[in-house]
Amino acid sequence: MKVQLLGLNFDELQNWLVEDLKQKPFRAKQLFTWLHFRRVSSFEEMTDLSLKFRNILKSEAEITVPEQTERVESDEGTVKYLLKLPGGPAESVMIPDPPRFTACLSTQYGCRMGCKFCMTGSAGFHGNMSAAEIVAQLYTMAGHSPARISNVVFMGMGEPMDNWDAVGSALEIISDDRGICIGQRKITVSTVGIPGGIRKLVDMEKQYGLAVSLHSAVRETREEIIPAARAMSLEQLKHDILEYTGTTGRRVTLEYCLIRGVNDSIEEAHELAEYAKDIPCKINLLVYNPVPGLDWKRPSEEVLKRFTEYLYPRSSAVTLRRSRGGKVAGACGQLGASVLLEKEKGPGCQ
Repeated sequence: MKVQLLGLNFDELQNWLVEDLKQKPFRAKQLFTWLHFRRVSSFEEMTDLSLKFRNILKSEAEITVPEQTERVESDEGTVKYLLKLPGGPAESVMIPDPPRFTACLSTQYGCRMGCKFCMTGSAGFHGNMSAAEIVAQLYTMAGHSPARISNVVFMGMGEPMDNWDAVGSALEIISDDRGICIGQRKITVSTVGIPGGIRKLVDMEKQYGLAVSLHSAVRETREEIIPAARAMSLEQLKHDILEYTGTTGRRVTLEYCLIRGVNDSIEEAHELAEYAKDIPCKINLLVYNPVPGLDWKRPSEEVLKRFTEYLYPRSSAVTLRRSRGGKVAGACGQLGASVLLEKEKGPGCQ
C-alpha cells in the first residue's frame, strides 16, 4: 500500500524519507513545502525535484486528491462540497464571513454517536477518515476560496475524538508554519464528550479551541437526544472541560441546539446556567435545522427570546446564532445525506 503523504506531519515525513527511502533530511522541507504550502496535486508539479526522485515518490506514495462531485452554494454564500475520497463520500462546508473564511471539516464517514436530531447520526458509522483525507478536504476548499482560509472547525461529519489519531495528525499538519499555517487559536475541535477525548487535546499542549456539543445540562434530556452521552456523565464532562480551560487558559464554547419541546424550556435554561456558571465559557445557542425524515421542530421566536433572555445575564457570554447553509443542507446537523445514500445503495451498486 502506498504512503498517503498528505497525512504525514513534518517529523513523520522526514523519518519516512530518511529511513525508508534513504534520502537526505533536507528533502523533507522541500516535499512538505510542495504538499502543504504550494498544495500541488501531482509529483510532476514539483519542478525543483529531480526526475529520479519524483519517480521514486510516484512508486512509493500518493497525494490524496478528492474528486469533487458537487458544489452547492446558498444565497448567503455558504458553500457545501460533496467530495469523493478514497474511503467514500464526504461533505465539507465553506462559511464566508469576511474577513473570516471558515472551513468546516469532516472526520468520519457517518458517525457512531447516534445524535437523534442529526443527519450524520442517522447515516450511521461507516469508517474513519485518514489524516490525509481530512487535510485533503481543506486543500480542496482552499483552492476554491476567494480569500485565504482563516479558520478551521472540526464540526462536519463524525466525532473528532472518536478518530483521534487522524485528527491529531491533521491538527499538526494544518497549523505547521511551513505549510498552510492556520493558527492554533483559529482551529476548533468539536466533541459531544467521550471518555478520555478532551484529555487527548489537553495532552497536545497547544492552543487549539474546544467546542462541546452539550445540548442539555439535564442528564435525562441529554441522553435522550445524544445516546453516546450515557458513556460519560455531565459531572465527568465538566471535569474534563475545566481541565482544558485550566491548562490552555482558553474559554470553551458550549454548543446548545434548541429543539422545540425538548430542551427549550425555562427549566432547561436554568440547568444550563447552573452548569456553566463556574466554567470559563461562551454559550453558543443554535436553532435546530430541519432534517428530512426526522420529526424535530424549531422553537418559536417567542420561545427563543424567552430562553435567551433568561440565560443572559446569568451567563455572561451568550450568542444566539442563526446557522448558515440551511438551504443547501450544509448547516449544523444537516451533513451526511451522501453517506446515507451510499448506505442505501448497498454493496455492488454504482
